[in-house]
Amino acid sequence: MNRVKLAIICVLMSSLLSVQAETAAKPIEMSAQTTVANTDMVVKDNFIKAKYASASNRFMQGNVKASYDDFNALIDKVSHDDYVFLLYGIKMAEYGLFDLSDGLIAKLDNNHFTASYITDMRKYYYPSALLNQKEIMYLANAYSDIVYNNMALETTSELLNTSKATESDYKNYLIALGYYKSNNLPLALKYINYAIKQSNNNVNYLSLKAKILADSKKSSQALKLLAQIKKVPFKTTDFQQKVRATEEYILYKTEKNKTLKDYHLAYYYHLQGKCLLATKVLQSAILTSKQHSPEIYSLLGRVYYENDEPLKAEEFALKAYKEDKKNYLAAQTLGDISFNKKLYKDSLKYYKQAKKNTKDKTAPEVGIAKSYCALCKQDKAKKMYENLLKNNKYHEDLLVESLKVIPQRVDYYLPRVASIDLSNNDIWLGLANQSIKDGNYKMAQTYLNNSYYIDENNFRYYYYLSLVLRANGDIELANSSLKRCSNINADYEAKIKSGVYEK
Repeated sequence: MNRVKLAIICVLMSSLLSVQAETAAKPIEMSAQTTVANTDMVVKDNFIKAKYASASNRFMQGNVKASYDDFNALIDKVSHDDYVFLLYGIKMAEYGLFDLSDGLIAKLDNNHFTASYITDMRKYYYPSALLNQKEIMYLANAYSDIVYNNMALETTSELLNTSKATESDYKNYLIALGYYKSNNLPLALKYINYAIKQSNNNVNYLSLKAKILADSKKSSQALKLLAQIKKVPFKTTDFQQKVRATEEYILYKTEKNKTLKDYHLAYYYHLQGKCLLATKVLQSAILTSKQHSPEIYSLLGRVYYENDEPLKAEEFALKAYKEDKKNYLAAQTLGDISFNKKLYKDSLKYYKQAKKNTKDKTAPEVGIAKSYCALCKQDKAKKMYENLLKNNKYHEDLLVESLKVIPQRVDYYLPRVASIDLSNNDIWLGLANQSIKDGNYKMAQTYLNNSYYIDENNFRYYYYLSLVLRANGDIELANSSLKRCSNINADYEAKIKSGVYEK
């Protein structure tokens, strides 16, 4: 879902030709310059990253007061974009530092980039009422000890015997979490019910209760609650993934078949970014299971695909497909692999097969449409995209891929994608591209700041930055940025020497 294809950059590059023509009057001399372009921003971002790492480490070590001070310093220092505000605001909410999270939210611009994330963050984490700073610090310290410092029993006992934050649903959640981590499931259920009674819309509370029920072998209740959680609308990919991870955990705990239990456990690990654990579980399942091998093979293929190991991905997806052509995940993965290999007739075949095998038709239909587009059947592709867009206003791949045949919607669709997946670097680069085309170099710089924060070694970042710097008259820094671009991607060097920055 959140793997938007790099083809977006190619879609938008052509629109920059007029800008580039003006900036490429002379070939650029490739001198051995080492100056880093945009030095002020680099220094500031490196400071912010270091401060954030320090704050997170201190929190996990139980030094919550020092962590709080570090996070507070970040709020004072961070000033250049909404991306960092949201990134850190979500982490502070996860830690229970709700006043700091609110402080960051207050600094955000009220725009399409931020609204969905603010709504989802509050819906998932926030208690029914914010506490005062002293109570927040106390409960944040309890969270740190329970989750990171193996002190669940002691901390739960202390929470039960203190009058601090007495009426807080979040305190009851932490007591439930402490009992859950101590494997005292009856008392964990008792206190999470108290928390939910006080705040029945908090998805974090509901997710913990679903896990407690599943671990207590109350499968039907757990699955019923899971169905309720899945109905809560989340727009952003980050929080959709949290719900999906909860779903796979519940399915793992409630499934009776050993092989399918392994399948769901591996999927749970995969959604949490623990891909090594996921592959170990699946490889073990291959050796021990005598049934459901297509499911195991297909998921293993998908894990490898999403971790950029296409040869292994294809090997296992093909094994799954040969055993069961009705396996959706295998067909979808083979469609994606074939498309990446420019085997568009094959990708079309696999995507059509995937469409037959799933109730959620959007992903395979996007694949079909982009295959038609690659096969020079733009009319068919455009018709499919227009029909899909009527009912899928926030499907990330759909929005991006449709720009190949509906490029005039770039100003509308790229910001929409950014509003649901802020960590997608290709989107920030695409928005920077579009701003350069519009002559809005200040806005392009803002988007490039976000891109740099995500990946400071992206050659396209330095290419676009050179255009912004050149437009602002900073020729020496522009040349330095192009030099950096060519050092990262050697294919650019010949183009830079000749003054031709892009095809």
